[in-house]
Amino acid sequence: MTGGRWARRLAVAGAAPALAVGAIRPIDVIWIVALAATGVTVVSLFTRGMSAAMRRRPAAAGPPARAVILPLALILFPALLGLAAWDNPTTATMIVGLSAPIAAMWYSRVLPGGLFVIRVLWPALAIGLAATQSRVPGLVSALTGLAVAVLAWHPSVRLAFHPPREVGTSYPIPPELAPKEVLDAAKLDEQGKPRR
Repeated sequence: MTGGRWARRLAVAGAAPALAVGAIRPIDVIWIVALAATGVTVVSLFTRGMSAAMRRRPAAAGPPARAVILPLALILFPALLGLAAWDNPTTATMIVGLSAPIAAMWYSRVLPGGLFVIRVLWPALAIGLAATQSRVPGLVSALTGLAVAVLAWHPSVRLAFHPPREVGTSYPIPPELAPKEVLDAAKLDEQGKPRR
């Protein structure tokens, strides 16, 4: 996600359940809009601009497991909710389902209020609107809202959102004392290509 090395594969894996839900749902206006949005998303994943935004090298230290599971659960939630409400989606089902990926993006992109969105706002929305949905989608919505709230209040989720800032010191050294790997890495840009 968010420019990570697995972002394209994850997005394609997220689009596959959406297409599966579309195959069993009756064709209506919502079906056509969802199919068009999924198609545009899949095609945009393979554009040149998106490829340039993908990180090629692994991060030095990965994020905590809960901080990864949380956005993944929110991204996959609309497919699960769609399967649960395939015969009778209500407006509340649509609101909860469409707001989950937005909450995941809000947290993953470290936008202002992102931690509040996944800790309080989205779980309250999912649990609050569960009563206005039919039985199975309401149960899926309430249980997922509760699970997201429990995961989001773990300290590692906050740490991933606001990592501690360490103040370090650096000392310049002559280039002839620097290891060859450091000098070679300094000549590469963020995509791993030689700087001009």
